[in-house]
Amino acid sequence: MGQVGLDRQKPLFFDNNAHLGILRSDWRFLQNFEASAELRMLDLPDLNDRRTGALLVLYGSVGDHTKVGVRYNLTDFSGDLTDLSYNHHGFFINFNVSM
Repeated sequence: MGQVGLDRQKPLFFDNNAHLGILRSDWRFLQNFEASAELRMLDLPDLNDRRTGALLVLYGSVGDHTKVGVRYNLTDFSGDLTDLSYNHHGFFINFNVSM
């Protein structure tokens, strides 16, 4: 539950009741590889819109603290509930670093 404004100069805020549901599964295989699969649903009740799709990820470990991954978004929406541009499908490269 939040609010969104479309203009930064004269912001008029309105309620944004968007919901993002994700069901995720992770697998570790071989010694340095991981894969993830997500089923996603974006529900926008105010717009009477519901979108579904999936996200697939393959990671490889590089050293003890870094993972490099390739992911493919089969949906057209983002996990950012304020971004309704619907142009987020395709391949992405992902870097994860932990300390």
